[in-house]
Amino acid sequence: MNTYINSYFVKINEKIIAKSNQKISLDIEDGKMGYCIYFFELARLTGELKYQQIAEKLLDNICLELGNDSTKKSTYELAQIGMGIDFLIKQKYIEGNINSILSDIDILIFKKLVFENNLVTYRMNGGIPILYYICTLIEQQNKGSDARFISEELCIKLFNDLYQSLDSEFYDEPVLFNIMNYKLPQFLYAVSKIYSLQFYKDRIISILREISGLVLSRIPVLHANRLYLLWALIHLKEATMWNMWDEQIDILVKHIDYQKIIYKELRNKDVFIQDGVAGIYLLLNALQNTSYSIPFDRIFFRKKIENSGVWKDEKVIKMLGLINGFSGLLWVYYLL
Repeated sequence: MNTYINSYFVKINEKIIAKSNQKISLDIEDGKMGYCIYFFELARLTGELKYQQIAEKLLDNICLELGNDSTKKSTYELAQIGMGIDFLIKQKYIEGNINSILSDIDILIFKKLVFENNLVTYRMNGGIPILYYICTLIEQQNKGSDARFISEELCIKLFNDLYQSLDSEFYDEPVLFNIMNYKLPQFLYAVSKIYSLQFYKDRIISILREISGLVLSRIPVLHANRLYLLWALIHLKEATMWNMWDEQIDILVKHIDYQKIIYKELRNKDVFIQDGVAGIYLLLNALQNTSYSIPFDRIFFRKKIENSGVWKDEKVIKMLGLINGFSGLLWVYYLL
């Protein structure tokens, strides 16, 4: 590991620990759940017990804080906490029945979405991730149970609210690569999840046919956005088994140059998961076990990260989040 980055690694961890002891959000993007996931991953990658202990302490703190102040949390923050715990259980960092562990969070989300009459749109912060989280709940619940029926009805409401909010701008790619700002891949990924659950299949088929022309006509200008859209379309293809996506997928695969993304499309300091090199690596890595794998050299990614100006930028040091900051960057650097 680069000596300078290694010393920075120690400083970053100290700052994360200090920040996590403060009163901050509990979300994944820039909050305690993101830091918790980071330290669990770090413990597994390095074999260092101290990181495991930090992660476990953070998780205890999240549960305690959630119990004392849960009603003040937004629906999006609650959904992110739920997704974080779901991830930790699936990765076997923690054990337990996910339905019982998350029952309090799920009840709060249901109340906020139903009784507070919150209309979920694609423009709101986290509208699509909230829908995705409800899908993960349904996946875990027993078919025919009251809990699953309620979750399915909530999912239907959220999906229809989202779909009705779509406009022409929704299908457009952002000027700069940003996984949070490009909504179309997020939506298609969530739709693939709903489709795979089967309970709303006919409606999903109808909507996919309605929007297929708008989706199939999109070949993003940025190669980075092409990669993000490709990732979503592959999930949609796997879920639906429709060959209508094949031509677009093939075009995207043949017209993605990852070196152009790294050296031309991304600026020097664009290295975080949300809008940079780390996010591109995770997308390419996610394609490795599919039929549409794009070969790449990890050395290019390491060099881009090591040579980035973020390591010497005192203003950027405050960005510590898993998705939009240094903890996610260092996690990806260890993966590389």
